[in-house]
Amino acid sequence: ALGATEWRYYDDAGYYIGCMVGQTIGWAAIMFGYNTRPPDPLHCGDAWRDLWMERLNTAPMYLGLWLEHQREDDYWLRGSVGIDYSAVKTPVYAVSGHVDCWPNTVSRLMENLSCPRQGLQGQWCHRYPQMAVPGPAIGFMDEAVRWFDHWLKGENTGIEQEPMYRVYMQDSVKPQSYYEERPGRWISEATWPSDQVSTQILHFGEHSLSDDSTDASVKTISSPQTVGLAGGEYMPWFAFGPGDELAGDQQPEDAGSILFDTEPLLETFSILGNPKLLLEVSSDQPQALVAARICDVWPDGSSTLVTRGVLNLSQRASKQNPEKLVTGERYNVELTLNHVAYEVPPGHKLRVALSTSYWPIAWPSPRNTTLSIYPASSQLQLPLRAADAVDAPAQAFTQAKAVSSDVIEHLRKHNELRERKVDTASGQSVLEIKVDNGRQRFTDSGLELDSNNLQRYSIHPDDPLSASAHYQWTWEYQRDDWLVTTESTTTMTCTDTTFDVVAEIVAWEGGNEVFRKKWDEQYPRDHF
Repeated sequence: ALGATEWRYYDDAGYYIGCMVGQTIGWAAIMFGYNTRPPDPLHCGDAWRDLWMERLNTAPMYLGLWLEHQREDDYWLRGSVGIDYSAVKTPVYAVSGHVDCWPNTVSRLMENLSCPRQGLQGQWCHRYPQMAVPGPAIGFMDEAVRWFDHWLKGENTGIEQEPMYRVYMQDSVKPQSYYEERPGRWISEATWPSDQVSTQILHFGEHSLSDDSTDASVKTISSPQTVGLAGGEYMPWFAFGPGDELAGDQQPEDAGSILFDTEPLLETFSILGNPKLLLEVSSDQPQALVAARICDVWPDGSSTLVTRGVLNLSQRASKQNPEKLVTGERYNVELTLNHVAYEVPPGHKLRVALSTSYWPIAWPSPRNTTLSIYPASSQLQLPLRAADAVDAPAQAFTQAKAVSSDVIEHLRKHNELRERKVDTASGQSVLEIKVDNGRQRFTDSGLELDSNNLQRYSIHPDDPLSASAHYQWTWEYQRDDWLVTTESTTTMTCTDTTFDVVAEIVAWEGGNEVFRKKWDEQYPRDHF
């Protein structure tokens, strides 16, 4: 299992970490675009065009499918391993990255499976470990061969003696939206959960976090809808080259959040696991969300994102049967943040930042919300690895092997432009990402591939119903005089009661339009 989930609703593309994802349109639109691409005549012969037309006519509009299932119903549960971990008998090697959108799977599988299993969690995004971004990459193909040779061929490769869980402990770094490499080190645990990890409870105070509980006054927060724009992408990928896909300096996000900070640390906090927040809250609206971030605050004020989580408060008790909030009523809720391994050094502060918006990762609630936080009954449960923890013996990873560069000829290089701006006429804050993925020729077949995509997310800081997400993919395939182009667009907006989606596929052959299909659909908002 690599870059995947065993709980499709909570951790999948549609409802990542339990919220309606504004950027889910991106994954839906990518697959929407992929399905428009033609079969290759070199492999399909004269039947390619009939196959292509059939594909275009039957291509699903994925975003619509997901919006028809806004609860954790059978659509999601039937593919979720977590329903019955005991049903898994085959040995499992689970792999993911801290900044992938599936950072929780490896640790949950290690904890809940009973079959032979090993886990590998690196610092990378949604990529293979031998192609890791951020680096360092590892010789993952050698690890995979050791695993399969042992379990499929019965060979003694030593893989069965490796520790259950190997994870990259990230060093503290200044915030950047792209890293070539993340400093840190590999650690290993013989079993997971580990008895070398214990929970430290930090209590909320007057904008403080400390070991001791205190009587603190109620705090309120109503965030601008633009909080989240510095959060990076929910699924960093770097599919075609470097880009600003990671979370940048969190100070702009912190300015629109309510903050609880420790004093400068006297010792290193080695976070390993899923931090949890126990919060007592009340809301002035029946529908609301709370977004939480843990940040590493440097002495100069720089704020590095460590991990995050979002809770749709209507799903506080159940994702299958959500319930509206009673305005003004106090609720005790639990918010689990994403699994991470990160060391906050002495002299830095640890910060919990809470907001009522997190755009475009979380689609906004229908109305501006004011949340009340009751510090005296709220706390952070922080999983810390002991300072004297001992790594389980493990064989060092081999070097990642260079990928052959002679199979693809690059005819035009990748280029990416990301721009945040404010539309002076409407007041909308716009994040626009234009990506020219370049043009490549596959040397063995002579096939040339050209593609580009556009993402545009806009919202007014005072109006959650102004949210708009737009995605466009264009693909071109050419070999000699064979030329096919497809374009797919998906746009999602909302009212206070509906999600509204307009999507379209257009296809050209030899420069002539040969296909067009459009969707214009509305889906009732179901407690989002």
